[in-house]
Amino acid sequence: MRQPLICEFRALFLANLGVIVPFGLLLFFFPRGTDFYWTWTIPEPRSAMLIGAIYLAGVPYYLTAFFENDWRQVENGLGGLILFSLVLLAATMAHWNAFKPYHPITLVWLAFYYGGPFLVPVFYHLQIERLGAAPDEGVRLAPTARAWLIGRGVFYAVLALLGFIFADAIAEAWPWAIRPLELRVFIGQIAVVSWAGLIAIRGRLAWSWHRLGLLLTGAIGAIQLIGLLIGPTPYSGSSPLGAFPPLLFGEWLATPVVLFILYRRR
Repeated sequence: MRQPLICEFRALFLANLGVIVPFGLLLFFFPRGTDFYWTWTIPEPRSAMLIGAIYLAGVPYYLTAFFENDWRQVENGLGGLILFSLVLLAATMAHWNAFKPYHPITLVWLAFYYGGPFLVPVFYHLQIERLGAAPDEGVRLAPTARAWLIGRGVFYAVLALLGFIFADAIAEAWPWAIRPLELRVFIGQIAVVSWAGLIAIRGRLAWSWHRLGLLLTGAIGAIQLIGLLIGPTPYSGSSPLGAFPPLLFGEWLATPVVLFILYRRR
């Protein structure tokens, strides 16, 4: 049985759309103008596109969540949103000197990423209090699918942690000139993908629990692959990590596609 979202969640999703749509479009399609519209200047256009991809990918996620209005599909992904916000807040604190202090866009950035970790738990408890917990019913994931999701979740969680810690060294081997700040902000996307797998550990195996989170991670992978192809500056495939981004983004896209094919009619 479908449980609707409380009005607070629906309002939050609309507010998030109001932020991610313009900034996603600007970062991805106008990556050379960050000095004008972004909270810090990103000198390399490919890095701006790398960051903007998740904002564009969030559009189908939030629209689907809003219009399907199904708490069971939304609940498992909320932790990923909090994790993403916390990673970006940590990156902000580590590189605050690069930000434009008290600039209106910087204030929007801070409100957006402080608001998520604060509001989502409050709204979560309101949802449970008003409508109760969503039942774990429907088509179940096969054991192999669950094992794959858990394995990739653990892998990406470790990758995100190590990537955040050693961002300076990784930046030196990246296939284009990227700074540790942009790399650490990108790590938030890896954290989101890790959450989409780690939730399978909780034992909730109905396909509907995982569908929306996989839609998000698949969209991130697809948009990132497009960004690699249309990026306006050189990409060094011969660099130590030259093969890493396409392999990474390809997996982000492939796993959701395979699972959606397997479970689309079930």
